[in-house]
Amino acid sequence: MVKYLSIFLLITNNLLAVDSPSACVVRTDHGFIDYANRVIISRGTASVVAKEISQGDLQLVEKNLKLSKGEARARARENLLELVKLVNYDGRTVGEIMLEDALTDSRIATLVSSAYQQGEIEYLERNEVAIALAVKMSGIAEILVDASGHMNENLAQSTFLMTRSSIPKAERISGVVIDARNIYHIPAMVPKVFNEDDKLIYGPRHYTRSRSVNRGPIGYAHTMKDGNVRRRVGNNPIMIEAVSSNDTVNLTISNIDAEHIRAVEKKFGLLTDCKVLVLLK
Repeated sequence: MVKYLSIFLLITNNLLAVDSPSACVVRTDHGFIDYANRVIISRGTASVVAKEISQGDLQLVEKNLKLSKGEARARARENLLELVKLVNYDGRTVGEIMLEDALTDSRIATLVSSAYQQGEIEYLERNEVAIALAVKMSGIAEILVDASGHMNENLAQSTFLMTRSSIPKAERISGVVIDARNIYHIPAMVPKVFNEDDKLIYGPRHYTRSRSVNRGPIGYAHTMKDGNVRRRVGNNPIMIEAVSSNDTVNLTISNIDAEHIRAVEKKFGLLTDCKVLVLLK
C-alpha cells in the first residue's frame, strides 16, 4: 500500500496527542475542537476493500477505493456531528441546545452534512484510508446566534471614527488582552466578561451579530507570541488580569480594570470590533 501522509494529518495527530498543553483545543479519539482557530475537525477511517479478479492468466487486485473513501467520509461525518455537540456555546453545549429545539437540531445536522474535506486523503499501512472533515464555528454561530440583543450595524460603523482619526496611530490602543492563565477557564463561543460587582463589561450588546458570527466575540491564545494574537488585538493592546471565572465560562475582572476598559472603549471602540483575546494556560 502506498504511504501518503498529508501535512494536515500530521498536525492533526499532534493536536490529538495526550500531552498537548493546548487548553484552546478539546481533543477526542476522533478529532478536535479548536476554539483559537474556530474550527471543528474530525477523522474517519475505513478498510480498503479488495477483491481478486481473473484476466487471462493474470491475477489482478482491484482495490475499491471509491467505496472505502465513502465509508471513511461517512464515519468522519458521524464523528464530526458528535464533536459539534460537544462545542461549548455559552456554558451550554451545542448538543444541549439541539435537544431543546428540533429546528436547530436539523440545521446543525445539515451543516455537518455539508462539511468540507480538510487536507488530503491519507492511505495507511493497514490497508485503511482516512479522511478528515471540518466545519467552521462561524457556521454554527450563524445558526445559534440570536439577532436580538446585539449592537446595531449602523451604529457600529459610525462610532469612534472621528476619535480614532484624532489620535496618532502609534498612540492608539489596538485591543484588550485578558490574562486567564492563573485561573481555570473553559473556552466558549460566546463568553461574557463581568466586573467584581457582577456587571456586564463585555457581551452581545457591545458588538454586532455579524461580528459575533464571523469573527467570534473573543479570541484565544497561550502566549503573546501566538500567531493569532496580532491578528486579533494588534500591536498595542492593554493587558488585563482575570480575577476569576465565575462559572468556568464567563470571566470576571477587577472593577478598576473594568473602568480602564470602558475608558479605552470610548476612544477606540475595541469591544465593538471584538478586539478581545484571552490567554489560557
